[in-house]
Amino acid sequence: MNSLLPSPPTSRWAVPYYVKGLALGIPIYLAAIHMWTWALIVPGSLATTGFDFRQIYAAAFMVRTGHANELYVYEAQKQFQDTLVSPQKQALPFVSPAYEALLFSPLTYSHFRTAYWAFLSLNVVALGVCVSLLRPWMSNICAVFVWLPVAIFLGFLPLAAALIEGQDSVLLLTLMVCAFVLLTRQRSFSAGLVTGLAFFKFPIVLPVAVLFLIWRQWRFMAGFAISSAAVVCVSVWLTGFLQTKVYVEVLMSIAGFKPATSGLSIYPVNWRMMANIHGLTVGLADGWISALGVRVLALLLSVAVLGWTALRGRRINEASSLLLLAVPCGVLVGHHTYVHDLSVLLLLVIVLLNACLPSEADGNIRKRLIARSAALMFVAPVMESFSPGHFYLVALPVLLLLIGSANAALKNGLGL
Repeated sequence: MNSLLPSPPTSRWAVPYYVKGLALGIPIYLAAIHMWTWALIVPGSLATTGFDFRQIYAAAFMVRTGHANELYVYEAQKQFQDTLVSPQKQALPFVSPAYEALLFSPLTYSHFRTAYWAFLSLNVVALGVCVSLLRPWMSNICAVFVWLPVAIFLGFLPLAAALIEGQDSVLLLTLMVCAFVLLTRQRSFSAGLVTGLAFFKFPIVLPVAVLFLIWRQWRFMAGFAISSAAVVCVSVWLTGFLQTKVYVEVLMSIAGFKPATSGLSIYPVNWRMMANIHGLTVGLADGWISALGVRVLALLLSVAVLGWTALRGRRINEASSLLLLAVPCGVLVGHHTYVHDLSVLLLLVIVLLNACLPSEADGNIRKRLIARSAALMFVAPVMESFSPGHFYLVALPVLLLLIGSANAALKNGLGL
């Protein structure tokens, strides 16, 4: 029996006063910070930098207007960004597969600012879809306050960052929520198809696929192989083989496997602002060992986390539980994990809180720790506001969430 199938509230559990107090204060406080940011920062920054959306908009415009064969040429990207958005000293590199630019190309029929607000509206609709799909897994959260699930969405800092920056992380969350729901309905092939469509976030999605391959989830992998191969073929068709080769070289340079030869790959990257194994290793070991040593150590630790996750997953039967285990692992071992990339973890936060929050009333220590790992992940990203230079430490709560998810899935630990 699938332990993740939705169920009614846990005997209308008696919510402790401190749970209500925290639920009343923290999400509302975080949501207020986000509203303050929208009011004070967004109008000015949108007119000057254009946020991260400038790279997506310019790339989409290039694809729509027949310049896809220059998509990964730094000078071309800079020219289009300066012309369409605003002049800047450096271009903000677009280093996603080309099919994503094609996906957003209809937005470029409008002026940049209009497209920004249109994309924001689409993201809000996508979040509404997530709330609707996850409603069966919110019953125990609603027992605290009926409005709490919406407050959790509004208060999750990575989501706010994705919305403000015009990032594609909300789309990743939506696809993963769809995949999760499909897996709970035993539709593994369809879940794999949906996950493969998220290949625009391949640093996170590929480790998920590797884990499902190790776990011999063949139907999921068949769906993933079909959709991911399709979007890769579309990307190659759009840009041509020469630009595809350039793109692969850029990715290799960014990963540190070869010297940087393009402006796209020499763009400054602040690893200390990444909540993954690489960022954590740089933050803690930089200055103590060489740059090469840091990369090797980060690689070894990432392999260790991937291996641990693979071993834990072999003891889990439900594919939906495996996805909840694979997603935080993908975030940790992914090469780039900025604050907005953590948006996908809200899926775990919702499901684990709903399953284990009643333990605050019944005293189950194991489930209580799992619930608190989810609650900590909800709060931890606020470090982006108070100490962005130490954001790499958020990798530790992500690791705790991974461990909590593994323990929740074992022996029907989610109690659903």
